[in-house]
Amino acid sequence: MKEFIKINLNNARNGEHYQYHNDVLDIISEGFATQYLLSPLRTTYTTLFAEEDRAYKQNQAYAKTKEIEECDRKRDDLFVFVRQMIDSGLYHPVPEKRAAAERLSFALKPYRLANQQPFAENTALVTNLTQDLLGEDYRDDVHLLDLQGPVEMLDKANNEFNTLYGMRSGEKLERYERDNMKAIRPKVDEAFRSLIGGIGALYQVNELITHDIVKAEELGGVIDRVNALSRQLQETIARRRSKGGSPDPEPEPPAPDPQNPPADVGGGSETP
Repeated sequence: MKEFIKINLNNARNGEHYQYHNDVLDIISEGFATQYLLSPLRTTYTTLFAEEDRAYKQNQAYAKTKEIEECDRKRDDLFVFVRQMIDSGLYHPVPEKRAAAERLSFALKPYRLANQQPFAENTALVTNLTQDLLGEDYRDDVHLLDLQGPVEMLDKANNEFNTLYGMRSGEKLERYERDNMKAIRPKVDEAFRSLIGGIGALYQVNELITHDIVKAEELGGVIDRVNALSRQLQETIARRRSKGGSPDPEPEPPAPDPQNPPADVGGGSETP
């Protein structure tokens, strides 16, 4: 019998937390919630997530500078180059190289859209990808397609971006909005747990009593897709810890002074 895996979201960085819940809401659609009488639970979840969305996008605006944009563009260009080289290898006339490209394409699949994600999620996905490609399982295939140098350059560019972004975040992110993120995240997590709890209960009732094949497929499919997101985030957090990184989502901000709110609240445009 399927069930949602338990995931501790406390150690996710703000970008990872935001992207996780954004993806969950795509999976648990409004139509699905209406069909299974879960609309009140989903509405609470979406309302709270909208608050996180506002706080997170404000943070992104403060973090966005020309230097960061250029560093991000350099990383994204290298990522796209590696991706295109692997895709081109699928048509290589040499069978051994074509087979290597097929294996690398499989490894690339979870990360293909990394360059379209928010800064933190982009960084995490590229970190996972370069670790995979430079690891023992794919090292020979990378060498066979002459991708050792580009992948190492991508890894270096990703680390440079992460360092610069961390410095910028620590210096410039607006403290009042970051405190909002700290306050809203647990509420979003609780609403998420309530919604998947309802889905899990419906799935169990169907498995034990009603035995509706269509419901089993629809409810079970949602469980599988959310679990896939959860496992990917767990792996991201675990890899960061294994490299000696801090498990905390963000540095603890001081409490805002309600008598003296920050004056600079304009910010730039949000980076997707």
